Amino acid sequence: MKKAQSEIITTVLLVLIALAAVAIIAVFITNQVRQGAASADAKAQCLKVDVEVTSAVKDATSITVKRNDGESIVGTIKTIVNGASWNASATMPASLETTSVIGTALPENGKVEVGVVLADGTACPAKAVYTVTAA
Repeated sequence: MKKAQSEIITTVLLVLIALAAVAIIAVFITNQVRQGAASADAKAQCLKVDVEVTSAVKDATSITVKRNDGESIVGTIKTIVNGASWNASATMPASLETTSVIGTALPENGKVEVGVVLADGTACPAKAVYTVTAA
């Protein structure tokens, strides 16, 4: 009789351990799927944003940026000059409007790139390169 009770208790404990393992794995998988979906949504937002440099003049301290899309995405403009951060940013303009990004003097023939940082912190890659023109 005691041997039968021991076997039943062992079986119940093994079933409980298996259920706990399944629950832990389910939580992990669910979190991974949610993070993947959020990442995909942010990347989709990046594809919708279209900003371009319309003016960048040597020795000037500002870059003029135009927004060409009709989306209502909120974020900031990030600037890169010659492959390095320009340490300047501006609020993203409304659709089809322009804004100035103020920073340090631009080098002649420098390469200017603009991208967007979305409100959730996602950094969208720069889509175009603009060459600094002479004053």
